[in-house]
Amino acid sequence: MRAVGIGAALVATLVGVVVGFYALAATVLARVEVEGQPAGRDGVEIFVCTNGVHTDFVLPAVSRVMDWTTELRRGDFPGADPWTTHFSFGWGDRAFYLETRRWEDLRPGTVLSALFGGGPTVMHVYALYTPAGSPDCGALILREGQYRALVDYVRGSFRRDGGGAVRPLPGSGYGPTDLFYEAVGRYSPIDTCNEWTGKGLRAAGVTVGAWTPLEGGVMRWVR
Repeated sequence: MRAVGIGAALVATLVGVVVGFYALAATVLARVEVEGQPAGRDGVEIFVCTNGVHTDFVLPAVSRVMDWTTELRRGDFPGADPWTTHFSFGWGDRAFYLETRRWEDLRPGTVLSALFGGGPTVMHVYALYTPAGSPDCGALILREGQYRALVDYVRGSFRRDGGGAVRPLPGSGYGPTDLFYEAVGRYSPIDTCNEWTGKGLRAAGVTVGAWTPLEGGVMRWVR
C-alpha cells in the first residue's frame, strides 16, 4: 500500500511539473512578439472576443472583401435578427463543444479527451449584432489585404463537401442564433482554440505572441 501511495505521489508530482512547464511556456511565448504590419486607420473593423476561456473572431457579415451570407445559410440561424451585422467564428474540439453546452456540463473525461484525444474539430458560428464597446472584445482595423488573409484563414478552417460548401451539423447549436460546422484540423494542447485565433491574427499580419494557447495570451494583444 505504501508503494502505491509513493507511486501516486510521483505521478501527481510529474503532472504538476508538466502543467507548470506548460503554463510557463504559454505565458512566456505569448509575450514573444511576432511583429506584424503597423495598425491602419482605414479598413475593415474586426473584433476578437473572449468568454474568459475561449476566443472568437467577430467579423462583418458583409464587406467588400467577403459576404459571409453566401456561405452561411440564413436558415441555419432561424432566430437571428434581421439587422444581424456580424458573425462570430470559434474553432475547437468537437466533443468538448457539443457536450459542454453549459459550464456545469463540464466533465473530466471531456476535458481529457479534448487535451489528448486529438479528435475531430468544429467551427462554432453565431449570427449577432456588432459587439462594439463590449468589455469582452478588442477591436482591430485591418487593411483590405490583411482582412482578405484573415478571411482566407477562417474559410480554410471549414471542412467542405465535394462542391465546396461548408458542412453544417443540423440541430447542434446552443440556440436559434448559432450553429456548429465541421472543421479541419485536430485539437491538442499545442493547437488549442486560442492558438487558432493567434494563428489567424498572424496570418493577417497583426502583431501577436509567438504561441497563444490560452485566452489571455490572445487578448493582451488586442485590447
